[in-house]
Parts: sequence; C-alpha cells; structure tokens
Amino acid sequence: MKLGNMLILCALCVELGFGDTLTGVVTLSNGRPARNAVVYLSGHHVHSPGRAVVDQRNKAFIPHVSAVPIGTTVVFPNNDTVFHNVFAEYDAKRFDLGMYPRGASRSVRFDKPGVVALFCSVHSEMGAFILVVDSDVYTVTDSSGAFRLDGVPKGTHSLKVWHETGEVGSVSVVGRGPVRIQARRP
Repeated sequence: MKLGNMLILCALCVELGFGDTLTGVVTLSNGRPARNAVVYLSGHHVHSPGRAVVDQRNKAFIPHVSAVPIGTTVVFPNNDTVFHNVFAEYDAKRFDLGMYPRGASRSVRFDKPGVVALFCSVHSEMGAFILVVDSDVYTVTDSSGAFRLDGVPKGTHSLKVWHETGEVGSVSVVGRGPVRIQARRP
C-alpha cells in the first residue's frame, strides 16, 4: 500500500470554541469523492476506549472501513451462514482468530495507532480496514466524501485523513470549516 499526500484546496477557518463542529469534503487525486476516508484530529485522545464491532455478513466485513481510538476492543461476530477466519496484517496489529461458525464471536484489543488490513482466509473476496487513531474526535466520510466532526475542542488542530487507496495527509486547521481536501499521490 503506497502512501500519498493530501492537499488543501480551500479552508474557511474561524476560531473554535469547545464542542464546535468541523465539516468538509475529501476528494481523491482522480477528482472522485473519497468515500470511506477516515478523518480525525490527531493527538486528542482523552477518553477511555470502548468497544467497536466489525460484523461478517454475506461474505463481507461490515463496515468496510472503521476508525477506533487506541485501546479499543473490536468484536468480530460471525453473523454469516458460513465459517470465517479473520486475520490481519499491516502496521497496527497482526492476528489470526482462527475458524469460527455462525453465532460465534472473537475480539481483539488495538493498542497502537496505524492501519489494520482485515482478511478472511476462507473467502478471498473479503477485505476491510480499521484505522487505529490517537484521537477521540474522528469520523468516516460518507459516499460524497463529506465529513462532520462534532465536539472539536477549542484551538488549532492537526486534521488527518486516510483512505484505503493509500492517499493520506495532514493539515493544520483553526476553524469549523468547510474544509476541502484533495488527495494526491507523490
């Protein structure tokens, strides 16, 4: 997976107050909306991590892209009609949960930031991503590349973006948006 750069096209910024909202749009280097891009404020990890779920249904991981803060436990229930074997590669975590049937569940705690690429050894068409972030302020873009971050603390922040194509970036923001970001490869 190659990493690229994200460029700011336009940023309309005003000083943020605690709990404000930052909105924007992310597009890929080809001009298309960056659907399922993770957008987060780096370094804003203050709350206790919780639990998240990546389900298995119809030979697919749901959701396809997730973001979780460091320390989160992700549950992988098998709600499909067939056995699955969830395993992961990449920088944040490597694991193999073994084969398990419908109705069974396994879980993994993610203790360091980075990308987790999920696969099923039984069904090669299954793939998904978890981005483990150092933040409690994060979201995943919608189908139009739009995002909304609520509860943004007052001040200047490093806004980071990651997309499964490998296009990534970081920009400093001092405002609630709208922010437009276009991805570029080096």
